[in-house]
Amino acid sequence: MGGIDLGSEEKGKVVQVADGFWILATSHHPGGNPGMPEINNRAMIFRLKDNGEDVLAVFNAVDPGQMGKVHDLEKETGLSVKYVVSVGGGHHLLMNDWHDAFPEAQLKLGPIRVPRTTNGKVLMAMDRVSTMDLDDPLPQFGDELELVLFRGLTAGKDLRSVLEGASGGMLDQMAFMKEMMLGMKDPYDELWLFHKATGTLVGGENLGWMFTADEHKALPMMFRSLMKTKEIYIMEKFRFVGDATAVAACWSKILAWPAQTILSYHDTPGVGFTEGAHEALKTAVAATKQASA
Repeated sequence: MGGIDLGSEEKGKVVQVADGFWILATSHHPGGNPGMPEINNRAMIFRLKDNGEDVLAVFNAVDPGQMGKVHDLEKETGLSVKYVVSVGGGHHLLMNDWHDAFPEAQLKLGPIRVPRTTNGKVLMAMDRVSTMDLDDPLPQFGDELELVLFRGLTAGKDLRSVLEGASGGMLDQMAFMKEMMLGMKDPYDELWLFHKATGTLVGGENLGWMFTADEHKALPMMFRSLMKTKEIYIMEKFRFVGDATAVAACWSKILAWPAQTILSYHDTPGVGFTEGAHEALKTAVAATKQASA
């Protein structure tokens, strides 16, 4: 496994971090709500074999204003984007424009959470859009990627976001608080992936986001209390174990991956966990007691 180089990651640029692996970092307000802090939102782009043909696959459809840079990568490599994959959470909210911009691409969604959302229903009515198999997502890439659709956890129901027409104002905030009081019992799935050639693990939204000390200090207080600096940790606040057996089974598969680098989609540009990454993840998961079912 060759590892990756995050040293040149910069917002607004497609940066090659290893052979056949690029990252596009973008600015992002979660849910499109300007009241949320601006964080990094990464697209992970891989060159993969699809039925013997080299193709590009984009994991996480980011700011549509940055799609031109992916078209530039197509020209540079001579390859076409054939897959655009939602990796969970609110990561489907920007996929509509990608559907139009990449007419050869199949759009892939998680099967549990996204199809029930406002925008997910719109996406599911489009051609070239389908859900991944819960137990075997994207099997065509099995020689190069290992994938787990993490399930068994529950969270708050996906209420309509600003990108779906909500105002983001006081009424929306009250609806969110009501959802929290109802017990956060909505099931969801998050895509975790492992790029075998580089030993890179990219976690779903139940993996904590990593910030530099300066960026962490600048976050709003409530948001900052949920996040940590350069440390592997699992998001437990606002996420609950609904099916302990399913959660433990997901961790069993993920912890079998020999991760050299661990990333989330929202780490500060240039930030990843590389020193003893596999053991650090094992320690973080053990602290949650989620793997002991």
